[in-house]
Amino acid sequence: MKRKTAIVAGLVALALAGMAAGPGRWAAKGALGFWNRRLRAQSRTVEVPFAHLAASQVGYAPAMRKEFSSRVRFAGFRVLAEPGQAVAFTGGPPARRVPGGDGLGEVWVGDFGALATPGRYRLVADDGMTSFPFDIGADVFDPAVRAVQRSFYFQRAFTAVEAAHAEGPWVHPSDAAKAPPGVEKGWHDAGDFSIYSATLNVALFWLLETWSDFAPGADDLNIPESGNGVPDLLDEARWGLSWLLSVQVPSGAFRNTTCQDRYGHYGTNAPDTVPPYRDGEPGAIATARAVGNLAYASTLFRAFDAAFADRCLRAASAGYAWLRAHWNENSDGPTCPAYRVDGNAEIGRQARMFAAAGMLVATAEPRFADDFEESFVDLDYEPIYSHVHGFAAQLYLRASAARPARTAAIRERLREFAARARADGEKHPFQLATHTDWGSIGAGFTRTGLYSVKRCIEDPGARGDCEQALANVHYALGRNYLQLCYVSGLSGTSRARTHAFHHWLAALRADPFCFPGMVAGGPNASPEADDVSWPAARPIPIWGYWGDPAFPRDRNTPLDGRYTDNDSWSTNEVAVEWQGSALYSLHFARWIAKGRPKR
Repeated sequence: MKRKTAIVAGLVALALAGMAAGPGRWAAKGALGFWNRRLRAQSRTVEVPFAHLAASQVGYAPAMRKEFSSRVRFAGFRVLAEPGQAVAFTGGPPARRVPGGDGLGEVWVGDFGALATPGRYRLVADDGMTSFPFDIGADVFDPAVRAVQRSFYFQRAFTAVEAAHAEGPWVHPSDAAKAPPGVEKGWHDAGDFSIYSATLNVALFWLLETWSDFAPGADDLNIPESGNGVPDLLDEARWGLSWLLSVQVPSGAFRNTTCQDRYGHYGTNAPDTVPPYRDGEPGAIATARAVGNLAYASTLFRAFDAAFADRCLRAASAGYAWLRAHWNENSDGPTCPAYRVDGNAEIGRQARMFAAAGMLVATAEPRFADDFEESFVDLDYEPIYSHVHGFAAQLYLRASAARPARTAAIRERLREFAARARADGEKHPFQLATHTDWGSIGAGFTRTGLYSVKRCIEDPGARGDCEQALANVHYALGRNYLQLCYVSGLSGTSRARTHAFHHWLAALRADPFCFPGMVAGGPNASPEADDVSWPAARPIPIWGYWGDPAFPRDRNTPLDGRYTDNDSWSTNEVAVEWQGSALYSLHFARWIAKGRPKR
């Protein structure tokens, strides 16, 4: 798990500074904290948990499975058209019961899949419980796709975020002067500013996979490159690839980070005012990640910019040559320790496996198939941010020189994991398949993106796998315990995330706080003990997972409710890695909604 050690250390230093200033200063801070806590408590909304019928707030395509969850058993329900409240569909008793668990009691699931007429609707059960409104139509996912894809623009490093493209108040001047010499572009990892090989490469893989699987050709998303004749998705991917190219050293190795490890008080850190960044160290794990993505990208960009494709492949080849000379090394330097896996032999093997797969895709040379076999690590069901063997397996399946026996074994493993995702979804009250750690929303998208979506693309008859991938989308868009859309700024949603742990947005104090398309970390089975509230913090109070009177939580809170819409970094941060997996799954949902058009 990523730990916000710099932030926590800063907050502790703030508290110690208050104590050192003397009793009077400490008393004043105590009074300020008391007053801020009192004001905060007044914003609390008291509501029975799981008070509404849980359904997507964005909606469904006409032919999709459409289900909702209820905390009480119902005898029947209606679907009312809006406006006017005309009855569009009448349903009977629950289609099934889910035992619940993790602090939830039994949950009953209703089915309104037979309703296929486009429009805007609301569910009403016979006991009076209602859902938030939602749409049915072939284009329901278009705004979410646009917002989440555009969210990468707001996370861009070493550039200004300009009013012409922000479409709102979320702007800042350029921070290019803070970059180390020669370093450019890339994305801020999350709510902080550092750029990490680990998360950037995960996000980059999902952007490239989105192009490979769905080929979205939109060139009009209002990013600076829009209208240049290249799909905006590939323009965004190029921003990440350009950072990789800029952190390659003459030996061919790649640095692991561009580090910003010192922050001022939360609410004071703007991209152009933080200290200069530091270069991270070249390492074998970072090099292998970069090689895999650059080699893969070379095959995708060739149709749009052959010179850039050649540059990517040359960089990947040089990196691979360095990697072969350090084949048993598992280095991942100490600068900015978040995500560091220095010395981890298994992750080193996975990274080399990913590099070999990328080079095999790009060159079809048999030696890379040999290296893939030498580094092969069998897939596991719980992919986390540092594990890239699932990505390596997907790349291998794209290689013309892949070996049939290995291909067959990988496909069998993927079918097994897709089946396990379906089984997990069937047991979950909202049909979610994920693990509930830091970034549970993105973890679910990674799991179904690697397994369920691929099965659905491969076999249109694998309806259960298609529906499981869509169920994870519906969960993120509102079918959950909190009836919350975990993506910010989507028009038509009734209750969506409005806040986040995010340094430059906290300094900007924009209204609304979140730019559209920010995907929340989501419920966390074990929110970090140091993710706490600091009501006397200056210049703004900090409301963490623990100790926020507007979002009272304790260890008895059901797992699916362990999220707070505040400054909680362990439940309510953004990270480019799960922005990437979310974007892939949303493009999949849109592709299904539009009838699986040819790619």
